[in-house]
Amino acid sequence: VIVIDLSDQKLAYYQDGFRLAAHAVSTGRWNFPTPIGEFAIQNKIPRAYSKTYGLYMPWWMAFYKGAYGIHELPEWPNGRKEGANHLGTPVSHGCIRLGLGPAKEVYDWAEVGTKVIVQK
Repeated sequence: VIVIDLSDQKLAYYQDGFRLAAHAVSTGRWNFPTPIGEFAIQNKIPRAYSKTYGLYMPWWMAFYKGAYGIHELPEWPNGRKEGANHLGTPVSHGCIRLGLGPAKEVYDWAEVGTKVIVQK
């Protein structure tokens, strides 16, 4: 299970009840809130592209309506990453952003169907 706590901007993941790791995240800002509830990983794409924002979302894992996901820091077409200094602060458009390294770690561990809990 993957648990995202909006109050402390952390993602932790668990196998058989044991916490494997916890990482700082950036979730949705006040006007683009991250959905709260119990979900599941719907699909995984190594380098998804957002037509809406014109950027890539490496290690994409959709968990709600295909529009909200867990992913690495957004990447512009020129390769520049955005938001490393924002981890720990809610600034996204609702997605859950992980830093370099942790995003791939969680992506490699999680399977489609893995439970995702987003809580306050």
